[in-house]
Amino acid sequence: MSTTGGGSFVEKLVQAVEQNNSLLCVGLDPDPFKYPDHFPQTIDTAALVEWGTRIINQTADLVCCYKPNIAFYEQFGPDGLEALRQIIAAVPEHIPVLLDAKRGDIGSTAVAYARAVFETLGADAVTVSPYLGRDGVAPFLEYPGKMVFVLCYTSNPSAKEIQEFGDEHHPLFEHVLHRALRWGTSEQIGFVIGATQPNALMRVRHLLEHSNYWILAPGIGSQGGSITQALPAGLDEDCSGIIVPVSRAIIYAKAPHAAALALRGEINQVRQRVELAQATTLLQRELILQLYEVGCIQFGQFTLASGKQSPVYFDLRRVSTSAILLKMAALPYTDLLRPLNFDHLAAVPYAALTIGTAVALSTNTSLIYPRKEAKTYGTGKTIEGVFKAGDIAVVLEDLVTSGGSVLNAIEVLESAGLIVSDVVVLIDREQGARETLAKKGYRLHAAIYISDILRVLEEAGAISEAQAAAVIKYLDESRG
Repeated sequence: MSTTGGGSFVEKLVQAVEQNNSLLCVGLDPDPFKYPDHFPQTIDTAALVEWGTRIINQTADLVCCYKPNIAFYEQFGPDGLEALRQIIAAVPEHIPVLLDAKRGDIGSTAVAYARAVFETLGADAVTVSPYLGRDGVAPFLEYPGKMVFVLCYTSNPSAKEIQEFGDEHHPLFEHVLHRALRWGTSEQIGFVIGATQPNALMRVRHLLEHSNYWILAPGIGSQGGSITQALPAGLDEDCSGIIVPVSRAIIYAKAPHAAALALRGEINQVRQRVELAQATTLLQRELILQLYEVGCIQFGQFTLASGKQSPVYFDLRRVSTSAILLKMAALPYTDLLRPLNFDHLAAVPYAALTIGTAVALSTNTSLIYPRKEAKTYGTGKTIEGVFKAGDIAVVLEDLVTSGGSVLNAIEVLESAGLIVSDVVVLIDREQGARETLAKKGYRLHAAIYISDILRVLEEAGAISEAQAAAVIKYLDESRG
């Protein structure tokens, strides 16, 4: 099978990512000197090809890409280079091959390098050094559908001696990134950022925000790179956009397929966690905007129940104006409740009763609530609902300021023999409730903080910078 057809590098990559549910790239680096047990005594073209095709056959259903390093083939002279050509040709048509060659020269030399990589060897992409500027990269960009991964911040320990040159706000690797973005499109240019450099990965992904440039992140495993640190830093908005190459941990494992399967699983677990976090952030933003739209969040000058003046006011009773909004408001409670142990939800009257009902329905949980005043007729209950002493209740509130109303509700619940440890709220005004509750032994779990609200509304243009600053000043003064 040849990699010279079947679409561009990016088209193959996207297809392989989706088909194999994988961002894992296997490095095909034969090293019989360090791992002699994996090779015959005589190393020739046939021996290398047999080794490479065996690895490909065991991992082709688990990878998004293959990355042979040309040095491991060049060391065997013509036999090695012929083996590399045959191994590249043996890769399934829909999986791209990224040749790790780190070429970097100009003029006719660069043209020859490009011809060797793409025409003679049949690779789909190549790593290139940007040290000579655009002139060293341009010949590789002349090949339609091929891709160049520009060395930006490499995975080796001393990389920062060169690649962080400059002041902290404008290091060399960022300069390389900005320049390379002018050289080609996201179909032509990608970037090498070591998995050992999570801060650089995060910075580069931020600079590439809302674009679909791919990152190659070597360094996982023996070089010390961590999947749990590198992926959250380098993934794009679609939880993709990063290629994770691994060589020795797979190709020299007793069972390469099992090793690749385990690594793909580890990568996908992190992707799922990041995806969930991104979805939560999007929900939070949409909820804030909807709450503002219906008047649950207002800005101006308001007199609170305490008699104090406030530049912001929350009226969460309005959440019931829309069934969709009510369901949306219940979702964060459901997420916060999931890890907690409880028998009942206890909603603080009155605003939390509406939301509490929605949460009880979505979690299929019993709802009780402490009355603000005991009945003077009938049973004289202080708590509505069915429960027994010793049951565990999670207190639900819509909004907390100092935590006083929550403590009053807890006192009623505990006097009836209920056990309370956790309080879940939609909005924390960040005016001391968490600290007050913690001193009494209660844990506060908040879905949204007032600082989140100010940030989202200011970014959306719903409030001015001056309005946000006024609320921040008010909060600082109230805490003092």
